[in-house]
This record gives sequence, C-alpha cells and structure tokens, in this order.
Amino acid sequence: RVTSKSVEDVFLLTGELRSVRSESVNTPRSEGNELQIRWMVEDGSDVKEGDRLVEFDAARLIQTIEERRLKLRQAENDRESRERSAAAETERKRVAVEKAEVEAEKARIDAVVPRELRPAVEWRKFQASWQERKAALEKARLEREAYVVASRSEIATARATEDKAQREVAAVEKALASMSLLAPRAGIFLVGNFWQWGPEGPRKLQPGDTVWSGYTVGTIPDPTEMEVEAALAESDHGRVTPGMKARCILDTYPDRVFEGRLEEVGSVARESGGRGWYASATKPGFPVRVSLARSDPLMRPGLSVRVEVVRGAWERALSVPRGAVRFEKDGPVVSRGGGEVAKVRLSGCTPVECVVESGLTEGDRVSLF
Repeated sequence: RVTSKSVEDVFLLTGELRSVRSESVNTPRSEGNELQIRWMVEDGSDVKEGDRLVEFDAARLIQTIEERRLKLRQAENDRESRERSAAAETERKRVAVEKAEVEAEKARIDAVVPRELRPAVEWRKFQASWQERKAALEKARLEREAYVVASRSEIATARATEDKAQREVAAVEKALASMSLLAPRAGIFLVGNFWQWGPEGPRKLQPGDTVWSGYTVGTIPDPTEMEVEAALAESDHGRVTPGMKARCILDTYPDRVFEGRLEEVGSVARESGGRGWYASATKPGFPVRVSLARSDPLMRPGLSVRVEVVRGAWERALSVPRGAVRFEKDGPVVSRGGGEVAKVRLSGCTPVECVVESGLTEGDRVSLF
C-alpha cells in the first residue's frame, strides 16, 4: 500500500571521536638523536598539569656529563695556568724594561758630557755604549709589548675553550633535566604510535621502544571541541558530499544523538596495511571529517561513533517499497497487480523505499516485482 509519511535517505558511516585541537608531547633534543623510553603512563590516563608522563633512559647522558665536566676542569686549569704564566712573564718583561731604562739612562749621562772634556777615545766609547743601551731598551720594550699581545691572545683562546666547555656542560645538564616529560596541561594522555609497524599493524609506544628527537610520544586533546573521523569505502565514494547533515551516535551511549555536518570528504584513499613510520594508522578508505554542533563531557577521543548521513529528507511523501519499483529504459514503473504496470516519477530512493512524486496516490496498492 502506498503510504504518506516522512522519509529520509540515510547513509551509514563508522568512525571515532577525536579532538579538533590537541597538544603534542614530543621528545626533547638529544645529541645521540635516539632516546629509549624507560617508563610512561598508561594510554588514556587522566593527568594534571605538571604530572610526569614519560621518562627516558639517561645512562648515556650521565656518562656524557661526567666526561664534559672533566673536560671543563681541564679547560679551567689550562686557563689558570696560562694566566699565572703570563702574569709571571709579564713581570719579568717589566723588570727587564726598567733595568734597560736604568742602563740607558746611565749611558746617556756619560754620553752627554761635552766632547772637549773627555779624551776622544773615551768619548766615542761612551757614545757607542749609549746607542747600544738605547737599542737594548727598545728591544726590551718591543719584547714586552709583543708578549703582552701574544699572552692576551692565548688567554682569550683558553677562556673561549672554557666557555665552550661550560656551554656543553650546561646543554647536557639541560638535556638530562628534560629526560622526564611533564604534562603541559590537564586532560587525557593518549600514547602515540610506534614508528615501526608489526605483523598485526600499528601499535602504541611502550617502555623499551627507541625514538628520536622531536618524535611525538603522545597528545593531550582539548575536550571542549570534538569531531568525528570516519572512512568511506572506495566503492561508496561520491555518495556523500560536504555540507550534508549527519546524526552521530556514540556506541557506548546509543541513547544520545549529536547533530553534525560533513565538513570534508577526502579525494585520495588511504591504503590499508603497510609498514613504516609513514603508514597511516587509521582505517583504509577515503577520510571523512564530521563536525559536531556541540561537545559533551561524555565524549572521549577514540570512542567509536555511528554516523547517519542524511542525504535527503521529505517531510510528507508517498512511499513505496524499493522492491515495488522497476527501473526501465523509459523510466521507473510500478505494478498495480493483475499485470497492470504504471509509470511513476520519483523524487529519490533509499536502500529500502522510494519517494513517489507522481503516478500514484495515497492508499494505492502495488506489488513487488
């Protein structure tokens, strides 16, 4: 019997909740570029800001700290030794200059005596002696100045080496302090996936795994705004489009319905399976993103969701079973019984029924083909 009722064309998808915004927890910078996880909180744990999330094995860093502290002490000793030697040698050079100045002054006094007051041989001797003492004084001064410049350069080099050693010690001490990752905010800590897939696909990180600097070991999602990530089978691509309304039902709370909207339908399908850090850990197919009109404290990232995409809706429409409609070359027809076939115009069809626009009236009877 043809009935008048409200009809919806609903397409079903399955997905899971995820947060629109989340804060990543990444491994710190490490000179070895590899870090081994020694301990971490369980996946899905509620954490508070400042709580310890992950600890890395710091045995290599502790050994590096001792080596660099020894290198720093050696640099400090070398700098102090150079400064003491420079101070002692500078003093010796100063005394030598003063002694040369005294000798030069004595020679000058002897040389300034008028020539007519001394024998010629003695006068020439004092003149030559004065020139020698002046040359010796000039040499002593040049040696002192050259040594001061050279010693300053050597001390500056030693200080630069010491400063570098201090920076290296400070860097490794900072790295040691970062071997414990703390929660940047309160929320639910979701453990990240291991970079290498196993025979059964991706798995979560666990103690003993080795990662590199900057690797995302987990996330803390913001629960105030959630969305649904679903996957569309390749055979169904094109059956839903962005902008369509949707109803989202949590599998754990089937009595709660949340209104949503299709925001994105991917144009490139994700592959199933695969190995390596680049492989997708989500379901294969075309990715679909569904926004929610509102979020609820019941929602937690990772919960499975049934998505009912409303592709079409008719408030009051004439409905017949889909099996009562046959699609022929000239258009759809229905069987009124007794072999009578009538052409009809359809507004649309769902997997179970069709909406008749004209050709039938409410109460008419049709038979299945």
